[in-house]
Amino acid sequence: MTNQQIFDHIERRNSRPVLEFFYSFSDSFYFFCKKQPNLKFLSQHQAQTIFNDACIFMYDKIEAKKIMIYQMTSSVKTMIFGIAKKMAFREMRNETKHNSLHSFLENSSNEIASLEDNTNDNFLKELQIKHLWEALLSLSPKHYALIVEGVLEEKSNSEIAKEQGYNSANAVSVEKLRIFKVLKGAILEIQKRDEDWEL
Repeated sequence: MTNQQIFDHIERRNSRPVLEFFYSFSDSFYFFCKKQPNLKFLSQHQAQTIFNDACIFMYDKIEAKKIMIYQMTSSVKTMIFGIAKKMAFREMRNETKHNSLHSFLENSSNEIASLEDNTNDNFLKELQIKHLWEALLSLSPKHYALIVEGVLEEKSNSEIAKEQGYNSANAVSVEKLRIFKVLKGAILEIQKRDEDWEL
């Protein structure tokens, strides 16, 4: 698929062929990581998750017209690989999965079961989780269910699409990105509210 075809599909909001084309290179990115000394310890799941995040990031930039066809000096595929490579290096540097909101939610939920009592660190962790769950509860029932099933229950996008009536797994991927953005904004607003209250 050429750059022009990709931009045309996105402009017509025809996401399925574009995302299928993008995702078809996820295995190639994994094998690329295996050849890089600093990335070879990424699991296939990690590499594919990072690559899929890079695909949706690129799709969203084009859809928002923050990247225009006349600005392209290379193929969209090459740009996605470049974005994914940066994400992967950040993943390894941090030795965590906090480079995506998917991982942020997963790690936060795991902390609930492992908190220790009577420490300042414990209080801060409890406060962060309080903000997270308050933000989650502010979502619509459908969006809340998507987050719970996709992150906490680890259901595939295909399973979620079938259960919740989305047209395809790709539609679930795009919807997840939008919900994560809304969720992140809600968390920041709750944190700001609590900081203002303390003052």
